[in-house]
Amino acid sequence: MLKNRQAARDTFWIELACPEVSAAARPGQFVMLGTGLGDVAAPFLPRPFSIAASRVDGRLGFLVRVFGAGTRRLSTVRPGDELLVLGPLGRPFQLTEGRPILCLAGGVGLAPFLFVAAEARRAGREVRIVYGERSADRVFDPTLVREIADVNPDLRTEDGSLGLRGLVIDDLNLDDRPQLLACGPDPMLRACAGLAAETRLPLQVSVEEYMGCGVGTCQGCVVLSAAGEWIKSCTEGPVFDMTELAWQT
Repeated sequence: MLKNRQAARDTFWIELACPEVSAAARPGQFVMLGTGLGDVAAPFLPRPFSIAASRVDGRLGFLVRVFGAGTRRLSTVRPGDELLVLGPLGRPFQLTEGRPILCLAGGVGLAPFLFVAAEARRAGREVRIVYGERSADRVFDPTLVREIADVNPDLRTEDGSLGLRGLVIDDLNLDDRPQLLACGPDPMLRACAGLAAETRLPLQVSVEEYMGCGVGTCQGCVVLSAAGEWIKSCTEGPVFDMTELAWQT
């Protein structure tokens, strides 16, 4: 562990020295992160986290929001502590040449798009992030977003306490026909899929599912495919083209 700083209500930015994973990571992939079996007080299973930053010096960055005992324990780690890291795992985003990129992020769904934006900017690609939260106190520090991703996020809050009032799909300018990428709660992803279908724009989604292993063994992260089959988001995702999934209402 190199860094742990609070960046919003119940939300922390942590950085690890992990050059092997950093060198192999691609935007949209994740790791299983935990305190390991040496900490008998910690929850037994690690937790999945999207890779939010991968540095050339071997650092990895993650957004950790406290939802339960596991994330609460991870939020308390300090520089010098050692963590268990398994990854990189999962299928990454596939970026389309010749289109600008529009990232639609809900809550900690912002994490993979910090990595996407940083990589896209380095490649000279045009990229935007529309980022939504319930209220201003939950918004991840915009200064830190700019530092990590070299992008000024377009902020939305449901209560209007910061940025525009509304959802990430509200009042979007799609005149440049961007490639859409989305990550966030399932209702938000369904809304993004509806928007993509209506506007005939390509959309990839990164699903947020509970995972116990991250490698396809426990089958706790299944999602319903468009073919009516249950597929594992840890190995066949977490990134899917919208046409691969069944969008239940």
